[in-house]
Amino acid sequence: MLSPVPGLTHLKVLTPAPPPADATPPPPPPRGTGVQRRAEALVRIALESAFGMRPLPHLRPTEFDGPVRVHVAARQRQGMRGQVRLDTLHLRADGEVFGTAVSGGRAHAFTGRVAQRRLVSFRVL
Repeated sequence: MLSPVPGLTHLKVLTPAPPPADATPPPPPPRGTGVQRRAEALVRIALESAFGMRPLPHLRPTEFDGPVRVHVAARQRQGMRGQVRLDTLHLRADGEVFGTAVSGGRAHAFTGRVAQRRLVSFRVL
């Protein structure tokens, strides 16, 4: 394509056409893998326990690390009880999980880490 040179109307420069864009989008990340389902199940149990829908013994030491059980017990002592709905859940490749949950008309953020099929860290913010 010929385009004028700025300041010189009689001179033109040949500009090559832009390379064609890649028409195929990248494949979406796999959804619903075993790791994703396991992380979602662990987070759901921890959230339901934190909001008083499940008793603390449901947090088995084989699946939930000590700090997770301590944080959930502290949340139960605060007296915030009620139905909780998992709104969003994101899982990173390094095992970090984060998202939002809704309880009593309020949104609550949470974060945690899954390692070796266990929830080793969890906080409701």
